[in-house]
Amino acid sequence: MARELPPGLTHLFAQTKLYTDGEEYVIISLPVERQREAVTLFAQLYGLFAALLFDKDEVTLVVPWAVWEGVREALGGFEEARGYRLITFDLPLELGLVGYLATASSLLAEQGISIYALSAYARDHVLVREDEFDRAWTILSDFIARCQATLSESAG
Repeated sequence: MARELPPGLTHLFAQTKLYTDGEEYVIISLPVERQREAVTLFAQLYGLFAALLFDKDEVTLVVPWAVWEGVREALGGFEEARGYRLITFDLPLELGLVGYLATASSLLAEQGISIYALSAYARDHVLVREDEFDRAWTILSDFIARCQATLSESAG
């Protein structure tokens, strides 16, 4: 394998399955004063991939475009970036793991693919532009296959 990985990462990537739901996502920035509206919208998203982040300067939402499209006019005063697709690294990861997402993001960055990274408790996710999705998926799938082949060669 051309890429030198931190200890244990080859094994983890070899076990990784990629998942996507086929949805278009939008990343939204709301003023911090709009927290209540963001929470209300977020509460309606049971079962869907979504993210809600508060910081001192803004409220950020990641939701399916189909959901946002129905409420965006009522909210007003936002910035949005639509046209993203989800890639989930569908493997439970330990919180203390070092280098997993960095490796994946470096692979994509080397090919000029920008990501919006999100981490849940046990899984990492990236959003990529729709026009780069197929290429990103192939790059990650090929890397996973190379990690699997490396483990097979070392076992044999």
